[in-house]
Amino acid sequence: MDLPEGELRLQAPTAGPWDIPLVLPSPGTYRMRWQWVFNPDLSPITSPLKGCDDALYNPRGHEAAMGDRDQYCLVQVWRIAVA
Repeated sequence: MDLPEGELRLQAPTAGPWDIPLVLPSPGTYRMRWQWVFNPDLSPITSPLKGCDDALYNPRGHEAAMGDRDQYCLVQVWRIAVA
């Protein structure tokens, strides 16, 4: 992903953009790895990527730890080229 300003803003489909930007060390090209945990008892979750409308696979077993939250997301970001 090319991030020419060195910032990434997250946005929830139902809640809109977060007020806290993710500021990266410098502008450049980055790779990302995303891992999601969803609460399957609240609703199916679809991919945040454009054009992917299928419900995402969601392994059971995390319901108790989720409490009233519908999802958690771990994002790992690393730079592969400086702008």
